[in-house]
Amino acid sequence: MLTAAATALTRTDDAAGVVLVGGVVTLLSWVLTPLWLGGVLFITPAFVVAAPVALAPWLVARGYFVRVTRSAIRTGEATGVPSLVAWGELVRDGLKSALLSAALLAPLAGGLAVAGGVVAALVAGPVEPASVAAAVESALGPNGPAAVAAVAAGGVGALVVAYLLAFAYVRPAALATFAESGRLRDGLRPQTVVGVAATGSYATGWTLAVGALAVGYAVAAPTTPLVVGVALAFAVRVVAHGLYGRGAADALRGDPAPNAGRRPEDDGSRDDATSDPETVRDADVIRDSGRSRDDGPVPAVSGDGGRPMRSEPPAAVQVGRAVPVGDRGDAVESDGIGGGDPAGGFEWGPALADAEDKS
Repeated sequence: MLTAAATALTRTDDAAGVVLVGGVVTLLSWVLTPLWLGGVLFITPAFVVAAPVALAPWLVARGYFVRVTRSAIRTGEATGVPSLVAWGELVRDGLKSALLSAALLAPLAGGLAVAGGVVAALVAGPVEPASVAAAVESALGPNGPAAVAAVAAGGVGALVVAYLLAFAYVRPAALATFAESGRLRDGLRPQTVVGVAATGSYATGWTLAVGALAVGYAVAAPTTPLVVGVALAFAVRVVAHGLYGRGAADALRGDPAPNAGRRPEDDGSRDDATSDPETVRDADVIRDSGRSRDDGPVPAVSGDGGRPMRSEPPAAVQVGRAVPVGDRGDAVESDGIGGGDPAGGFEWGPALADAEDKS
């Protein structure tokens, strides 16, 4: 698992482009997001209008990590990472990822707000702090108020640390669940998320990811001022999310869909199976697309609910590995020189043997 995730970038045709663009996006997110947040909090709330520009790199990076996790879940061990294209999809997935983290942290924020309200009520409320301190001192001795304050602060701190540790373990499982389906609500289903987090393969992937992040950040930190460390930090996070996806893959793909393995013979009649509307519709789709059932599912680069995006060219076209040919959207390799299928609507030109005799 670790080897497959660590070498995934090397198996990508545009690995250099992914690391370069990912490093730039990461650097911009580290610079623009804190500046924007500081401007909103300490200068003027009018900086809120700059949120689409300031948060775009951060959302793109988060969306790409969702795509890496999805690819690791669906494609297995021996594949590279996806291309860093279709930025509109990345922003949308990044926003869902941020909302997922916010929802998981909401109970902690609510608990801290309640604790802060209790402290404020004790300090500025109807109860006089001096009288409370005097009562505690009379009951526990001179050091009673300090001991009670220390115990209360220690208890709150322990609860916060425990919650953050649980969040650090459960959040990648929720992210993998969301990435696999593309629906945010799936990442917030406790039964599904806990089912993924409780598996041994996920625990192994999470542990390896934590180790990779620790080692990678330790190596990247000294070179961060040289920008090289930023690209390395991005690559390390790609490896970590690949481990999250590979660790969660068994749990997310372990339960077959209802009726997925049902054959017509199991129903007692082949005619009944072929007359089923779902079966007929699936057969029509396969016949129209020219694919057989044994070819496997069409891979989705990214998208809402895992559906392939049709509004923009495929990733291979966007990164320059292929060029679209013909009206059907066929593609040929960009390093190809000649040929072409006339039936596909494209031909480089007449063959030399068929050239017109100008003499």
